[in-house]
Amino acid sequence: MRPLLLLAFLQLAASLAWAQDGAIKLAEGVFAIKGPGEAINTGFVVGDRGVFVYSCSLEDYDRRLQAIRSVAGGKPIRFVTNGHHAGDDSGCNHLLAEQGAFVVGSAELRRQLLPYWPKRMEEERKRGRVKREYVEGKSLDTALPVLTFDDRITLELGSHTVELIFVGRAHTPDNTIAYLRKERILFVNDLLFVELHPTADDRSDVVNWQRILRQLATWPVETVLPGHGAFAAGNGTKALLEMDRYFETMRIKIRAMKEAGKSLDEIKRDIRAELGEFARWPRERAIPSTAEQLHRELSTAR
Repeated sequence: MRPLLLLAFLQLAASLAWAQDGAIKLAEGVFAIKGPGEAINTGFVVGDRGVFVYSCSLEDYDRRLQAIRSVAGGKPIRFVTNGHHAGDDSGCNHLLAEQGAFVVGSAELRRQLLPYWPKRMEEERKRGRVKREYVEGKSLDTALPVLTFDDRITLELGSHTVELIFVGRAHTPDNTIAYLRKERILFVNDLLFVELHPTADDRSDVVNWQRILRQLATWPVETVLPGHGAFAAGNGTKALLEMDRYFETMRIKIRAMKEAGKSLDEIKRDIRAELGEFARWPRERAIPSTAEQLHRELSTAR
């Protein structure tokens, strides 16, 4: 390869690597940050009046903050919200609030965070995977929503409008999506795992989760940012229906195994082999918990 061509190739490769490591543009002023490996993705919006951030992992805080600042043009982070209360989603709330951001969330998110957040910060401190100054001496009050809502709220950023919509119990009791109606973009957090086994447990309602997925798939949406897994601008709603089909496939197989007399332990052990094309997905550690929840829902009259 000629030196100039080689140099151009290396520059392009470096540019693509940076794009994946930093802010990935979904539309004008709308960006995402890919979580490393199977980690959570972050969505954010740079508007005339400031920046909106949706989901942020404390373990990856520095990289994500750098990615936001790289395209924010000096605008402050004005709002931060969580798809739900889990630590990989809400872990940055207090740090962004200390910089002047308003934490916005449903009343249910606040209820879930009250007992959860202090325990999660203590776990983070003991694990030692984040900077000590990010967890030590931090107040729960800075992590809780200061703007709460029951059903929905609209955040105005001047050039962009973000609708936060509480969809209720699905993955957990406090799932909230962010909808950019004009840009036709959805941030859906852990309602969507793309080609990864999702987690359901006794906090979940998989029936409602599927109902939400099917409903969102009918919206005029061009891009969906999942909680975990791959994404791209213009990816459409196909992955939402794939997630619904995953759950339906597992439910049908569990029902058949249950009717054949298999115990719950046997079902949890054997269900992966029954999932067909979905069996090859990574994150198989989540299968037993999800199978147990579907078994529980099948055993309960609804």
